[in-house]
Amino acid sequence: MKRMIVLAALAMLGGCGDEKAAQQSVLEVLKDPDSAKFGEFYYNPETKKGCLGVNAKNGMGGYTGEQQAFLEKKDGGWKTLGLDEISLAGCRSEADRKD
Repeated sequence: MKRMIVLAALAMLGGCGDEKAAQQSVLEVLKDPDSAKFGEFYYNPETKKGCLGVNAKNGMGGYTGEQQAFLEKKDGGWKTLGLDEISLAGCRSEADRKD
């Protein structure tokens, strides 16, 4: 039983590392990275693509409202492919699509 708890905790921590690295990739493309508020993170290990909700200030100083960052995991790191005003479900659909 203890072994199962430890394995479950390690799996959750591994996911946290992916989420933090994905957040860092998104911060690099924002106009005001200090204003970023992150939402839900989704990753499909099969396609190596993911989504991350983000709300941050634009060039005019106002918040954009939650957008979805579309990400791809390459060479152990994350690359932000774009930000779009689509739903999380729409972004997940794209992340799950096999090209």
